Amino acid sequence: MNHAVHTSNVRKAKKIWILLGGEMIAVRRTGEMRYVHSAFLDTIRANDRRTDVPAVLLSRINQLLRMKAANDPIWDVVK
Repeated sequence: MNHAVHTSNVRKAKKIWILLGGEMIAVRRTGEMRYVHSAFLDTIRANDRRTDVPAVLLSRINQLLRMKAANDPIWDVVK
């Protein structure tokens, strides 16, 4: 993927997060969701009742996409 993800669709962002190896944990009795990924030490805690995608989640998705592109094995052949 050679472009950043810009979406306001929460379902699409959650699917992308799961596909990139992330995990979503519901925070009990708060209506919030905790987004966890092994590539990051800190987690994202966002209100799950929102109808738009939090900017922090979008930036993390884009960081993961850039990391995956940088670690793509095709670049080992070029070196």
